Amino acid sequence: MDALSRLLILNAAEGSIDKNCHLSHDWQLPHAAGDLAVIRWHTVTEGGAEVELPSGEIYTLRPGRVVILPQNSAHRLSQKGEALTFIVCGSLQLQPSARYFLTALPEALWLAPDADSTTFRWLQAAIALMQQESSADRPGSNLLCSQQGAALFALAVRDWLTHNASSEKNVLNLLLHPRLGTVIFQMLEQPSHPWTVEALAGRVHMSRASFAQLFREVSDSTPLAVLTTLRMQIAAQALSRDSRSILLIAESVGYASESSFHKAFTRAFGCTPGEYRKRVQALGQPG
Repeated sequence: MDALSRLLILNAAEGSIDKNCHLSHDWQLPHAAGDLAVIRWHTVTEGGAEVELPSGEIYTLRPGRVVILPQNSAHRLSQKGEALTFIVCGSLQLQPSARYFLTALPEALWLAPDADSTTFRWLQAAIALMQQESSADRPGSNLLCSQQGAALFALAVRDWLTHNASSEKNVLNLLLHPRLGTVIFQMLEQPSHPWTVEALAGRVHMSRASFAQLFREVSDSTPLAVLTTLRMQIAAQALSRDSRSILLIAESVGYASESSFHKAFTRAFGCTPGEYRKRVQALGQPG
């Protein structure tokens, strides 16, 4: 069995459809940041919608496209165009331990197969089946919706891996690696630890040079660059969900200086930690 299949089976998700309705008249649906072990996804079967994230990214939903939010980030759905919109929103519940796996994914995954592909035809049929089963009280309906939702997630993760194989943001390839996965897990579990390349190499019984070379081959990045990426992602999750001061959040991800944390966070997200927190709060409220 391949590594991605093993990881997805280990983190088996239970899913459901949470909203399945027609919307009109300049509608908006705000969503606050939620449980880190829950994945949310959205699609439309008629009309169009926009999905806005704290990073400032905006995704346009049309029939045959699905946006998946592995970290349950704050976001706002709003009308796109004048047509009546039929929106389908779902969620996938994972075990609490899955938060490390989900943090290795980007804030949003985008599943938009070509219109003439088998995946596109399956996607249309799967969404229709989930709509039907969610509105029917029949034996096995919950399982069918859950399995189809899990398949959406698996396809989106695989597509992202395929198209971002050499990106430094693709931490999942490292997490899936039989040797380097150990150090990525430790970075995720202890982001405040003063990690060095030597210390990380020692965790997998490698020399510093061999470790750095293998890391570069797998990720096209360096251990400390990936550590920074993970620290910023964990900090963003904290800014979205608790009221601790920015200094305390900075310390929780390994920064003794608030100014150095500000600089690193601004490079990663294009805004300061305080601005990010305000965006999150705004997205969770009616606009």
